[in-house]
Amino acid sequence: MEERRKYPRFELNLTANYKIVDSEEVFKFGQTKNVSADGICFESEEFLKPGTYVELEVDLRDANPSIHIVGEVRWSVPENPRKERYHNGLRVVGMPLTDENRFLKYYCDKMVDKLSEYLKL
Repeated sequence: MEERRKYPRFELNLTANYKIVDSEEVFKFGQTKNVSADGICFESEEFLKPGTYVELEVDLRDANPSIHIVGEVRWSVPENPRKERYHNGLRVVGMPLTDENRFLKYYCDKMVDKLSEYLKL
């Protein structure tokens, strides 16, 4: 099968609290599974219908406030047969410019780390 992704993905477990955009609900606990420059796979407590827009608060663990990302759910699958948690594919559609700069720097740093491991630098 041909790879359709434009950017490499990196496995990253970061706190990624989420809520449905324009809802009155509070943020729920979530966690990233992997990230790319334009997408995130994150874990949630519930099925999220594809096409739903969610806001993520992602902690980059850099001593700064969490970044805010808005994305569209592309798919949602149960983590296990008991359907206690779900993995969700999110296409990033927006974030504040300062958060975008921090996110892209973080992503590029991870890419350099992975390449260094591969090249054994």
